[in-house]
This record gives sequence, structure tokens and C-alpha cells, in this order.
Amino acid sequence: MLDKLEIEQPEWIESTSIEEVHEFSKKVGYPLLIRPSYVLSGSAMNVVSNESELDKFLTVAANVSKRYPVVVTKFFEDTKEIEMDAVAKNGEIIAYAISEHVEFAGVHSGDATMLFHHKNIC
Repeated sequence: MLDKLEIEQPEWIESTSIEEVHEFSKKVGYPLLIRPSYVLSGSAMNVVSNESELDKFLTVAANVSKRYPVVVTKFFEDTKEIEMDAVAKNGEIIAYAISEHVEFAGVHSGDATMLFHHKNIC
């Protein structure tokens, strides 16, 4: 959705090919955030800083295949992570929450300390 709305975000790919991930790493550089797509809520995410770490994660920790792609994102250090979630009814947002991670970006949501700002619209 962010791509469609042309909202700036770190470069990313979803890939089923180790070779494609390597091409992406050469294009955007390190560090990278790697997340297997078959896990829930971002568990098993890893930040990798070099090709050796990338290879280890892709071949050992993530079973990269047509069935199990990985999402690879350029990782920026010393940044904040902000999320927005909403509930809609008949196409209209009726409640939303904006959360800001207190820790730097890349801390798994289940382990992060967050500040929530919410509003009920209805």
C-alpha cells in the first residue's frame, strides 16, 4: 500500500531466490533486515551487516524457496518505527491507533516498548 500511495520507505523486496537477495544487497548495501514470510508478527527477523551473515541467515535460518520467500529491507540505524492500525466499517475508518516504538527500529513488535495514540471516530 505504501508503494501504491508513493509514501517514502526503506527499499525492500520479497524474494524466493538467494541470488536475487544478493543482487538487492549489492544495490542498497548493508545493514539489511531479513524476515522470513512464513513467521508471524516478524519473529525470526534478523539484521545482517555483511554477506557472510546474509548467507548464514538465508541458508540456515530461513528456508528460502517458492513456498517460503523472505522480505529483505534496507535497515537504517538510529531511526524510529511508527505504525498505524485502523478498524473500518463499510469502508469508513471508525477507530485508529498510531504506535511509536520507544526502541530504535528493528526491535520485534512483540518485544518493543510502544507509545499509543488512538482515536475513536464514531
